[in-house]
Amino acid sequence: MFKRLQLMLADSAWFVPFLYGIGGIALTFLTQYFGTFFRELLPEIVYLDKDSAATVLSSSFTSLMTMMTFSFSTILVVLTTYSSQFSPRTINNFLTNSASKHTLGLFIMTTVYGITNLFLIRTSDEDVVLASGVSVLLVVSSIWAFVKFIQTISVSIQAERLLSALHREALSVIETQQQAVEDGKMHIVPERSVHTFEGQATYAPRTGYIQLFASEKQESHDVDFESVVAVGDFVAKGDLLGYWLGEEALEIDVFQIGEIRSSIQDPAFVIEKLSEIALKGISPGINDPNTAIHAIHYIGDILRELSRLPEGDFLFSNGKSDWHAKRKPMEATLFEALAPIKTYASHDIFVMASVFEAIRIARLEAHASHEETFEAFIDYFEESLDVEELHPRERAFLTNQMMRARKVQT
Repeated sequence: MFKRLQLMLADSAWFVPFLYGIGGIALTFLTQYFGTFFRELLPEIVYLDKDSAATVLSSSFTSLMTMMTFSFSTILVVLTTYSSQFSPRTINNFLTNSASKHTLGLFIMTTVYGITNLFLIRTSDEDVVLASGVSVLLVVSSIWAFVKFIQTISVSIQAERLLSALHREALSVIETQQQAVEDGKMHIVPERSVHTFEGQATYAPRTGYIQLFASEKQESHDVDFESVVAVGDFVAKGDLLGYWLGEEALEIDVFQIGEIRSSIQDPAFVIEKLSEIALKGISPGINDPNTAIHAIHYIGDILRELSRLPEGDFLFSNGKSDWHAKRKPMEATLFEALAPIKTYASHDIFVMASVFEAIRIARLEAHASHEETFEAFIDYFEESLDVEELHPRERAFLTNQMMRARKVQT
């Protein structure tokens, strides 16, 4: 349940502003009905007569609408930049940015507060009201948030900041998995190439991406489960998801399926975003190979953390049952991340050199079960290069990078 709530909040751009809107209504209620109780505690300057308060509220609302218009226009420009310069998949990273959500929420709170007080102020029985003073404080806070928002915008459109944010996002997911293995909440078992196909099959109720594996639902159930799909896979309605290895299937949705792929349990999705940014960088329309090289280096560091875990699938056990969750193999992760770069950048020796550097970084702390996979991928990329056609200096540079990727001290 917690993971599902986390998924909903992580992918939601409306929840925080909605809470601010509720806060605006609550603040209106407090100032309208309890303003007189604070009369002796607050200075007289924050209290105005009803006509003056209405004027202040109206002026505050007008100025706030100007800032909101500018903010929304800026957001549209940033969304266009993210989509064209980086990747359409990175748009959600900006929409769910905490600074953006809180700025929008404060604007909504101030707007709701101003409108509701303008509507209710004429019905007040008091000669002076507190509403205008609180409104001024909210507008001043909104101005500060607006300045902070502009600073956040100027930082977020920098490629290096986005790459770093994606890097941290992936490392956070992998760290959670590593901690679960260390704490004994989850185990890693050899991948099953052949499934038993015995028991009660469960099928996808809808088309979409596997977003979560709900291991917390295992609780005290005594029926084993074996999955045939991994988190991040795309399934169609009716696709086989796995088997309950018992006479009766439990009425439990083990998988959360949604229209949008999520990185909460899927670090490979973040790697895919970085790979798409790299592909954008080497495209003729963008022509920014340095950004591509930075993205590939970050991919290598994420793979370094990911490869610390041995190859295999996840196993959750409560002593009564074992739930087997399929995990994407390292070979598939490497191929999906780096093979497209090989396809479109095999002519650029510096980009290809960064691919070998990423593999070298990935092998620094790799578990022994991944060694053959890394060696096979170095051979794969080496075969795709026509080294003999290169200038001797270029050939020496690229050969040196390949040798460094092979000769990693462990």
